[in-house]
Parts: sequence; C-alpha cells; structure tokens
Amino acid sequence: MIEYPDDEATEAESEKHGIPEEVLIRDLVRVVEVLNMKAKGFFGSQRVLAGSMALRFFNSPRFTVYDADFATAVDAQPGRKELEELLRYSDDDLEITPTSPTPHDARGTAWGSEPITYVPAFTSLAPEGSREFKADIASRGLVLPGIEREFRLPYDLGIWEEAPSLWIMDPHEVVAEKTLGWVVNRQVKHYADLGFIALGTTTSPKPLFVLDGGVLRETPAAKLEIMRGVQPDRHAAWPSIDHVVGTLEEDPVFGGGQWERIVYVRARRDRFKPELLMAAVQRILVPMLKGAG
Repeated sequence: MIEYPDDEATEAESEKHGIPEEVLIRDLVRVVEVLNMKAKGFFGSQRVLAGSMALRFFNSPRFTVYDADFATAVDAQPGRKELEELLRYSDDDLEITPTSPTPHDARGTAWGSEPITYVPAFTSLAPEGSREFKADIASRGLVLPGIEREFRLPYDLGIWEEAPSLWIMDPHEVVAEKTLGWVVNRQVKHYADLGFIALGTTTSPKPLFVLDGGVLRETPAAKLEIMRGVQPDRHAAWPSIDHVVGTLEEDPVFGGGQWERIVYVRARRDRFKPELLMAAVQRILVPMLKGAG
C-alpha cells in the first residue's frame, strides 16, 4: 500500500511538525486503511472519504489524530460483514483488525468500528496503548456526488512515488456537515475547519476552494432535512437553514478545553487562532450562506 518509513525519518518528521511519534504512526496506519478500502473497491462518486481527512486534499493544516470518516449514498451502504472485511488489512509489516461495526442509531443509517487495532511491525515508535483508531461510515445520503482528488498529506515521509487519487466528499457538502456539526453538537473541530474553508476561498493567486454560492446554500438546507428525518429531536431547534446560519453567525464559545485539543502542524499554529477563524466564519462564510457574498 505504501513504502513504510524507517524510525529515523519518522522521528525527524515528528519533530519538524510537532506531532507525537505515535500519532504520526497512527496516521500512516489510517492512510493504509483508506488505500486498503480503495483497493477493495469501496470508493466512488457515491462512496467517499469525508470529514477532516477529506480536507487534507485541500492542504488543511489541522491534524486529525484518531478518526477516519466515510459517507455513502443510502443505496450504496455496505452491510456489516462487508464493512468489517473492507476495514481488515494485513501485510508483512502491518496488521489492522476492526471491531465488528455497530449502528449509531436504531435505523442503521450510520455505523462505527471502535476500536480498530493494529500491529505495526515496521516501527518501534508505537507503544501498545496507542495502537487503535476508529472509523465511522454514514449512509444517510449524499446530497452531492463525490469528487476525485489527489491524496495529500501534511508531512513528507516518502511513502509513495506518486500520490494516489481518491473519491472525497464535495467541499460544499463538507461545509454543510461541519456547519451542522458545530451548530447542533458544538464540536469545535468543525468550527475550526469551517474557518479554514472560508479562508481558503480567499487564497491568492489560486483559491483552495471555489464554492458556488447557490450550491453552498442549498446543500446544508438539504442536509438539514435529512438529519431532521434521522434525528428529529436533536435538530428540532433548527427548522430551516436560516435558523442554522443565524446560529453560526453568533460569537462562538469554546468550552471544556476543546480548543486546546485542536492539533495544527507546527508551521501553521501561529496563524490559525480562534480570533482569525471566527472572523473568517462570520465575515466570509456566513454572507455566502446568506446569499450575500
């Protein structure tokens, strides 16, 4: 799947980017897992890599440390046994063993495997207690078909000669999911990613994100309707996209030490501060969602 790095190279990248060695190893394992699923035929326009890992394909500086998120159309949902086999992997240097997936809700619209454990024979930098991650697969429906992009990583360990391509969630839909993730669940990682996306629409000379205003507004509205059907009680306070955007427009409150748990690669930590991200969300993203920008 990849060319596994030696420990000396991993230690150097860990120091360069301020990422603990065991976290970097876990990330390599998640990359192998994603490529394993690609090799087994999981990905396509209706089966995509989602969440913050998908934002890496746009050079996101935020380093996710544990989760891997996937999404599918309703009629492209894998069964439990299929999903378990998709997640299983073994070669001479790495063995990945999933826990049997369990549903997140009574309707089985999303499934999770946790913990997924691994034995990384290629390294001595992963203590036993660190050798796990989780995968979530939501099959609540894709509003937009996925897009195919080149896999990008926030570090360089020479793990491939040519970066592979992968189907990922359309960034308009990423905005929709992360908007609801912040407004409804108040998870600060989603707000941080929204700020990054907003800033990415203004990068020069070439924007990281080219977002269509109409699609940007329609997509979270459609996603909200899906989620109001799946989780009516949790989404009852937001009957329309206007209520969602109004909440997003408010000054955020990051409680419980959530901000301190956000991990950015070392070179970008001084830039991505709460004040900058709040300004980007309120002054760039909110007007676009309102149809005013």
